[in-house]
Amino acid sequence: MEIGECCTSSAGDGWKSFGRPPPRIKNFQINNQIVKLKYCYTCKIFRPPRASHCSICDNCVERFDHHCPWVGNCVGKRNYRYFYLFILSLSLLTIYIFTFDIVYVALSESGWSLTVLTVLEVLICFFTLWSVVGLTGFHTFLVALNQTTNEDVSSVCSS
Repeated sequence: MEIGECCTSSAGDGWKSFGRPPPRIKNFQINNQIVKLKYCYTCKIFRPPRASHCSICDNCVERFDHHCPWVGNCVGKRNYRYFYLFILSLSLLTIYIFTFDIVYVALSESGWSLTVLTVLEVLICFFTLWSVVGLTGFHTFLVALNQTTNEDVSSVCSS
């Protein structure tokens, strides 16, 4: 049986003709390995392993990581590398801006009479630097473990 055959439902399915939903989990043998597929009652499909349903986007996402409000969509198998490159480049930009803020303050001829806006910019950039670099570090850690944010949060909550 092909993976595509088990993920779709046809009018001839026994569970549809009786008007009741299929079992929550179904075991399939693919390449001599047993694969457990969960049924999504919203999408009416058997989800592939590591897929999850996003309640905000209202569809199942393969290798679901999280729903990102900053990017405006789900981060999963098809767009995780672009999300990772986005936060990596944002980290580099924040480090660049913070470095040149500090250089400007150090080379400033006015001494300690810096403007309020310069000090505010250094403070905002300092806290942004830690949060963005921390997020990039966390996702680097997840990539090294071959894990998603959803799986990491689920394992912390279940234990």
